[in-house]
Amino acid sequence: MLIRKQFLLLLSMCYLIPLYHASANLGKNQLSIWPKAEKGYQRIVIQLPPLSNEYNARVELIPQKKIKSDCNTVIIHGHMTTQTIQGWGYDFYRLDKISKPASTLMACPQNIKQEKQVSITTNLTFINYNSKLPLVVYVPDDITLAYRIWTSSSMHQARNK
Repeated sequence: MLIRKQFLLLLSMCYLIPLYHASANLGKNQLSIWPKAEKGYQRIVIQLPPLSNEYNARVELIPQKKIKSDCNTVIIHGHMTTQTIQGWGYDFYRLDKISKPASTLMACPQNIKQEKQVSITTNLTFINYNSKLPLVVYVPDDITLAYRIWTSSSMHQARNK
């Protein structure tokens, strides 16, 4: 019975080591498993730097669009979908369903329009941090993508009173 357990352990290690090695190297040089960008879209690849404790970090994606606007605050909404590469289990993200710009209705003293970079609010909040895989995002050609890395050094426990 002990020999059988050792054999199964050895067999599972032989199976898992190549998978781990493949995923560790995937982010650096193999983007071919991710689909190419469709017409009208661009594929943006973000390679995150390794952190000492990636479990405590999250990534916020911030799509942006340049528009001409006056002194009013402009709001644009979009929908970010998460899709998975079949056979690999790796996620990628796609921005679509972008609304027309909406703005406040202040009476601007000088109706001068300037070009502004407007952040697009989406349904996606935070993505788990993983420096071993690239973060792949598909956005329309007229959209740029920024991102923030959020970290926390400690966890606080909620208490019932």
